[in-house]
Amino acid sequence: MYKIIGADGKEYGPVSIDQLRDWQAQKRFSAQTRVQVPGSNEWVPAGQVPELSSVFGPPATTLIGQGAPPRLSVPALPRPHKGMAVLSFVLGLCSFALCLNVITGLPAIILGHVARKRASRSPDRFGGKGLATAGVVLGYVSILVTLFVASKLMQGPFRPRRGPPPLSDCQNNLRQLGLAFKVWALEHNDQYPFNVSTNAGGSLELCERGLDGFEKDPVPHLLVIASDLSTPSFLVCPNDPSKHVAADFASLRAANVSYRLRTGTSINGDNPQEILAMCPIHGNVLYCDGNVRKKPGG
Repeated sequence: MYKIIGADGKEYGPVSIDQLRDWQAQKRFSAQTRVQVPGSNEWVPAGQVPELSSVFGPPATTLIGQGAPPRLSVPALPRPHKGMAVLSFVLGLCSFALCLNVITGLPAIILGHVARKRASRSPDRFGGKGLATAGVVLGYVSILVTLFVASKLMQGPFRPRRGPPPLSDCQNNLRQLGLAFKVWALEHNDQYPFNVSTNAGGSLELCERGLDGFEKDPVPHLLVIASDLSTPSFLVCPNDPSKHVAADFASLRAANVSYRLRTGTSINGDNPQEILAMCPIHGNVLYCDGNVRKKPGG
């Protein structure tokens, strides 16, 4: 006959092995329950008593009697937090559906990136990675549409052309290029195409960098993001007479690209101040954080 200490700290017994087996089936007794075996004054975990090994076999079906210890409670796991991911999705939806664009698009992108990284690093604490991804995509798309419409309006009858195209047209092209790379990276572990194998849809094996770190031919990498770029016209600087806009991406060649593309393992969203692309005509520089600035000294 054995005595045990229940989950409430009270002593129960003496009881037989059959009774212990019944209590174990009802989750009132476990291998961690302290037991006093006959002829001993010590309390030890039930799992350390050899003759009680049979107790933890297949559950018994008999009913428990009176004076049984309380059920062993199993603490519920906390639900992952996903408030930031939900907020990113709502802001992204507003930016796209309500045409709020930059007002809610930029916060949606920032919050979405943070929520996705938290969910990847601590999935037991943070959830909603899918919602965060949707929020980031909606935010980028809304801003992309805004820039596209603005560039078309600037080129339309509302602003007559006099002389060469302004510098802002080239900068807008580079911003569109940066957004396309970011949208593609969202579904590929935050990596740009030139750091992803061709087996996974990237262009890593097609890299051919010069000594300055820029690609000798950027076309293979640009073709990967073609669906996110929407039109090849963004690849030609308005002040570059040596290049002409391709009819479509299927016919894209080096003669249809003004901008130089820089590749390498350090060129990604985790290094925002790394140069991603530049215009050899104006000296405009596109950084990995999406900003476009004039090259110092250019």
